[in-house]
Amino acid sequence: AYDQLALTTGSTPRLLPEAIGGGLKNVFAVRGLADVDAMRPAFERGGHVLIIGGGYIGLEAAAVAAKRGLKVTLVEMAERILQRVACKETSDYFRDLHQSHGVTLLEGVGLSRLTGTDQVTGAILSNGETLDIDFALVGVGIQPNTGLAEAAGLTLNNGIETNALGQTSEARIWAAGDCASFPYKGGRIRLESVPNAIDQAEVVAENMLGAKKEYHATPWFWSDQYDVKLQIAGLNQGFDNVVARKGDAGRSHWYYKAGQLLAVDAMNDPRAYMVAKRLIEAGKTVDPVLAADPSSDLKALLSG
Repeated sequence: AYDQLALTTGSTPRLLPEAIGGGLKNVFAVRGLADVDAMRPAFERGGHVLIIGGGYIGLEAAAVAAKRGLKVTLVEMAERILQRVACKETSDYFRDLHQSHGVTLLEGVGLSRLTGTDQVTGAILSNGETLDIDFALVGVGIQPNTGLAEAAGLTLNNGIETNALGQTSEARIWAAGDCASFPYKGGRIRLESVPNAIDQAEVVAENMLGAKKEYHATPWFWSDQYDVKLQIAGLNQGFDNVVARKGDAGRSHWYYKAGQLLAVDAMNDPRAYMVAKRLIEAGKTVDPVLAADPSSDLKALLSG
């Protein structure tokens, strides 16, 4: 029995089907500390690792493996790495970064199957190439854990559907985090990020106590690869223009739609990130010409 129920069931990594070798030993996915502990011996032995998926998880794993001296091959079936989440300019930046550290990036190439009898020993790629590998790491996204919600008869819509308060289709049941989708700027999104899981859960907890407070997401993300810290503010969905800005020690890419600033990718440029984040959260924008001009003062852009 309960008066209020919160579903914060999170998400699960997508795994490779057993039919193409997903069940072989030394095929890993990354979600929690237990996964890292499981793959630690493989990293310590060195050798050749195949990483499947060119999103942030795959690229971060590639950076760790390369820094530890492993031979690294990464395959991404889309035309470019980060294609789902970033502009071409950001993809180009990280492609160059990884190649400079000896990572082999194969874009537009998928995995046909992993090979081996009990433990993975090789891979056959969609371009016909075969690889001898010591272990594989799969980073092809996550799936929201909606099984309990579905069994309870709740409405599902890219996860567990909630209103702006965090209520599901049953008013006494709430949801937050990776498993929940919610209204956002006239549409509906589900955010897979640590900040959202924390912020949304806090609002839902307040509302379970009667606050009736709408959740207004202010998306931000980060990724550490080698000596580069990528900081992302906003969501770039629907962008029609990207301008690049050179910073003191890095660079940033500013996303626009119809002249309105949507998001920024800042590589080793925390000042650009903070200014853009404050602009986005305030619903303000800045002229793309000024954003692209490294001589323009960022603080002046904020005050303007």
